[in-house]
Amino acid sequence: MKKTLLFLMLLQGVSILIHAQTHYGSAAGTLGVNHSYFGNYAGNASTNSSSYNSFFGAYCGRNTATGYSNTAAGSYALNSNTEGFYNTAVGFQALRYNTNNDFSVAVGSQALYSSNYTSGGCFPYCYFGPNTANGYRALYATTEGISNTATGSLALRYNATGTYNVATGFKALYNNTTADYNAATGAHAMEANTTGERNSAYGARALSISGSQNSAFGFQALYSEGPNSCTGSNNTSFGAYAGFTQQGSCDLNNTTALGYLATATASDQVRIGNSAVTSIGGQVSWSILSDGRFKKDLKNDVSGLDFINQLNPVSYTLDKDAFDKFLGIPDSLQIKHTETKKPLQYQIGFVAQEVEAVIKKSGYVFSGVETPQNERDPYTIRYAEFVVPLVKAVQELSVIADARQKEIVELKETLHNYMEDIPVGEKQSSDTAPFQKNAHSFSGSTEIHIELPDVTAQAHLIIYNLEGKEIKGIQVHERGNTTIKISGKDLSPGMYLYALIADGKVLATNELTMK
Repeated sequence: MKKTLLFLMLLQGVSILIHAQTHYGSAAGTLGVNHSYFGNYAGNASTNSSSYNSFFGAYCGRNTATGYSNTAAGSYALNSNTEGFYNTAVGFQALRYNTNNDFSVAVGSQALYSSNYTSGGCFPYCYFGPNTANGYRALYATTEGISNTATGSLALRYNATGTYNVATGFKALYNNTTADYNAATGAHAMEANTTGERNSAYGARALSISGSQNSAFGFQALYSEGPNSCTGSNNTSFGAYAGFTQQGSCDLNNTTALGYLATATASDQVRIGNSAVTSIGGQVSWSILSDGRFKKDLKNDVSGLDFINQLNPVSYTLDKDAFDKFLGIPDSLQIKHTETKKPLQYQIGFVAQEVEAVIKKSGYVFSGVETPQNERDPYTIRYAEFVVPLVKAVQELSVIADARQKEIVELKETLHNYMEDIPVGEKQSSDTAPFQKNAHSFSGSTEIHIELPDVTAQAHLIIYNLEGKEIKGIQVHERGNTTIKISGKDLSPGMYLYALIADGKVLATNELTMK
């Protein structure tokens, strides 16, 4: 009998060890395996099916009936949980309305406050992951959103059904409601985003506009002043204040801004650096797509020499402060920016508005001027585009030069034939009428040296243009060795032909160049 009693007492001790229970507080739960309940109504609804739960705080885990392996600390933490398991809630009302969601982690007052996603009993092969919240009201409004991670007070505060989001920092992704696949790191990072998806932001206040597939890296990269009502997608900014936009001109798409204060002002733009940058370059030239397989509707209508002759090349300095104000950069940033600026440097180029006026007036085909797309977008010029009309102009000049050379040859032949047609007895011999064929050109004038016999009655020097038209006739009064001076006032700079005619006979011809 004593041995039997001793054996029964031993079994009872083992049973107590196996099914250890600790409960303390008014209406605290008493059922379940290996549980610990501390606080009024903590674990109140526990049944024999619940096990390995630890609840510390008034109403903590109050409705957990069959859920197991949950840990909650704080008043009302996991208050509504009924079937959920492997949840961790630390803080006042953390995971308060979770009923049967699993694997969630909430640390902070009211973290994952509204979470109530139904796991559907897919453990251990769930296709989704749990939510993790660390901070005051982090993921506060999430109801059915899954696989979100929020670290920081008010991170993902208003997220309801959004999934696969990561927010790290105070108010990171604060207003996100239904959007998925966003990643934000930094205080206020992506704070304004509501429904935009697949965005990435790194830096305090980075990416304040609401849109999709944007990437921002740097303090206030892709940031908008004023009310957060800007939208835009497929934008990329790298650098502090890169992609900076003002309210009213920030609904841009497909822009890229690289560098401190680099600013895109219209959609489909790429901008590198700010107005203080003085050099952009690399080891090789910039390459532009020029594959004939993708060029259609080819036309030979490129503007050439006439277009080039109407351009007005100028030298200038850039008013960088005025330009920064035009872009909408705040005065506070302009002050910092000015400290990095170097002395003004003269540059050469064209004025875009003047080139535009030439194009409009003449109807030339030219794509080298980018006109503003909005009131915050400046005029710009693509200088590489000028290469094509310059090549066309050189080709046109080459044709003109070839034609002029041909005309010179033909004129010489005409004059030569004219001399050959003169009877032999009427030609002057070289010893009676030596003629110096070389002409000496000076700045603004030319000297032609000739020698006429004393018996010459009349002599004229006739000047022709390259088309064979007589330009000027000069009567020669002197005889013997003499010099004919031609002033720049008489002939404009260029190439001419001249002939010496004495008593009706052509003595010789030659070329004449006026400088």
